[in-house]
Amino acid sequence: MPPIRITRSGLLGSLLVLGVAASCVRLGIWQLHRLAERRAHNAVVRARMTAPPLALQRVPDDTAGLAFRSAAAVGRWDDARTIVLGARTYREDPGVYVLTPLLLPGGGAVLVNRGWLPSPDAATVDLRPYGVDGAAVVRGLLVPLPTGRMPPGPQARRTWFTLDPALLARQFPYPLAPLLLQIAPTPASGAALPRPVPPPELGEGPHLSYAVQWFSFAAIGLIGWVVLVLKRNGGREERVAPTRPG
Repeated sequence: MPPIRITRSGLLGSLLVLGVAASCVRLGIWQLHRLAERRAHNAVVRARMTAPPLALQRVPDDTAGLAFRSAAAVGRWDDARTIVLGARTYREDPGVYVLTPLLLPGGGAVLVNRGWLPSPDAATVDLRPYGVDGAAVVRGLLVPLPTGRMPPGPQARRTWFTLDPALLARQFPYPLAPLLLQIAPTPASGAALPRPVPPPELGEGPHLSYAVQWFSFAAIGLIGWVVLVLKRNGGREERVAPTRPG
């Protein structure tokens, strides 16, 4: 095999390819780290979901470890202060989630996600057919509030698109738990409305496929550059080969 001649342009090209390949490898490793984090998170959530149900008596002072715990609460509905969380879909149909406060015996209340209702504009809905009152025993899953900032509006806002803790505190005359109690679907739920929201899916996401893609890009770049260099070197040797006398 003839020796490979190193030129300035070849050296710069090699450094560029190595830099790009190193970046691709680094991104692939980062995706593997994200996959490991997702798997660890899923393991924690599964353990909490399968733990014995928590008896929710009052607004908890410390919510550490409560997210995704099964819980049961006994209280009284405050239907007059029901709100809806807009821009929610069910099988691609637009709708809202119905959130009704449940007054707890130990003080304060927890917003109960009673489920999804269809709404053509994903914001407004007639709640009168779905009112609740009196005492209730609610079983479900404690999930994080979908929090965010909302612009100031009317003092009693019915439709929310994200739950702003500061605005919620102004609207409700009692403390609210910093978690939603999401009613769990049961075989008896059927197609009744509001339709209970299923528990979160614990998939691993696209991190593994992304990692494979980044590693593939690095390999393709390196192999392609080596093949190109060998071809160029072979062609150069053929051009400078001496002509034999006839």
